[in-house]
Amino acid sequence: MAEKPSSTAYSAQNPPLYIYKIVPTSHTFVLSELDAADGFLHFSTAAQLPGTLNRFFTDDPKVVLLRCDYARLSAWKVVKWEPASNRELFPHLYAQLEGENVDSFLELEKREGESTWDTALERARQSDWLQ
Repeated sequence: MAEKPSSTAYSAQNPPLYIYKIVPTSHTFVLSELDAADGFLHFSTAAQLPGTLNRFFTDDPKVVLLRCDYARLSAWKVVKWEPASNRELFPHLYAQLEGENVDSFLELEKREGESTWDTALERARQSDWLQ
C-alpha cells in the first residue's frame, strides 16, 4: 500500500519514500534564484508540498513536480535534512540533479478560481502519485 503524506517528521534516520523538486513550467531546469543563493537544491516531502507551493509558487498557474526516490538519490548524492525558518526539516540536495535520479514527474495546474495549490494537490493525492 502506498505511503500517505502525514505530519511525520522525516529525517535521514526516518526518510520518506520520495522527495519532490518543484519546477515552474516557465523555467528552464537550471538552478532557481533561491537554489543558487543557498547553494543547494530545495526539495520537499509530500506533506511539505502545500506549504512550499503556497509560499513560493503563488503566482505560477502550473508547476512540474519531479519525484525522486530518496533512498536511491541519497545513496549516491549528498542529501542533508536542514531546518527552514519554521524549524521544520527539509531535504536539500548538495549536487546536480540528473534525469536518471527522477523517478517520474507530474504537471500540476491550478484551475480557474483556485488561488492556492491545495485542490490541485488533492487531485494528485487521489491519483496515488503523491507518496
